[in-house]
Amino acid sequence: MSSGTRVKLIKVFVTITVILVLARQLDLQQSWILLKGFSPTPVLMAVGLLAASHMVVALIWRRLLQEVGIAVGVERAVRLYFAGLFLNNFFLGSVGGDTYRVYGVYRGSGSGRVVLAGTLLERLIGVSALLLLGFLAVVVRFGELPATFRWFLLLATGGGTLVGLGIILAPRLVERLSDPFIRRASPKFGDRVKGMLEAMGRGGRPGLVMSMLLVALAAQGVRIWTHWWCAHALGLEVEPGDLFVVIPLVAVAAGLPVSIGGLGVREGTGVLLLAPLGMAGPEVVAMESLAYLVGVGTSIIGGFAFLFGREIQPSQVEPIEEENKDLDPLQ
Repeated sequence: MSSGTRVKLIKVFVTITVILVLARQLDLQQSWILLKGFSPTPVLMAVGLLAASHMVVALIWRRLLQEVGIAVGVERAVRLYFAGLFLNNFFLGSVGGDTYRVYGVYRGSGSGRVVLAGTLLERLIGVSALLLLGFLAVVVRFGELPATFRWFLLLATGGGTLVGLGIILAPRLVERLSDPFIRRASPKFGDRVKGMLEAMGRGGRPGLVMSMLLVALAAQGVRIWTHWWCAHALGLEVEPGDLFVVIPLVAVAAGLPVSIGGLGVREGTGVLLLAPLGMAGPEVVAMESLAYLVGVGTSIIGGFAFLFGREIQPSQVEPIEEENKDLDPLQ
């Protein structure tokens, strides 16, 4: 059995297991009733906001690629970014959206490590902005949150922000600290990681990072607001401040490559984190499920770029995983 097949089977197992646990603990029939009665207008608003947010992040990615020495046109960057979103949601193979867009740029640039560096910078800035929003929301509402819970939220969001920004702004320090362990595993692997971190150092100028972080804060804030619109579509009364406190951690958990599209993990994390704030489990499952469907619906925009675009034809996607091993420092 190949490693890719094992990874897919693990994701399927985790997804099914978490969903079964939720089904045993909660009345998911109530969640289904809420979902069936959704109002379309707020959902369309959520789709529009999320699409605009993705557009901004695609432009951040393009700017960071330029900073590390890769010139990509606006149309091409947006096309690859949205095609990657579509691939994440609809392609059941082992090729993810990040692999697709990295490979799409790499084919024209011939510098895989540099493309990876720009893409990783975009990812880290996005996650750091998301967690920073959560941290600021926790600070503002600190006295209103349950005693033990507020310290957990403060440490999780604040610690995550510091780690993300630390990797972005001090990649050489990361390189020095990790070099003995990486080279012990494989000298070739160490050289690849070193090359990528050096490229990140060129692109991670403090001034540029701070300006991109401000833009990312706006984009990630819009993404959090889409959850409020989803709750509104279901007729749920949710405090926006609660969403800014919790959704950043829910989004980070859902982004971990342990389940299919974050299914189960997203809903389960939402139930755990929103329960102390007074939101019922079935309501959380309905809201997060609708937010996931909004994300899927938004990514359909990228389906046209993927199916009919000039970058990579659908029939070429499967070989990307093997070819990408030559440029991926984690292989």
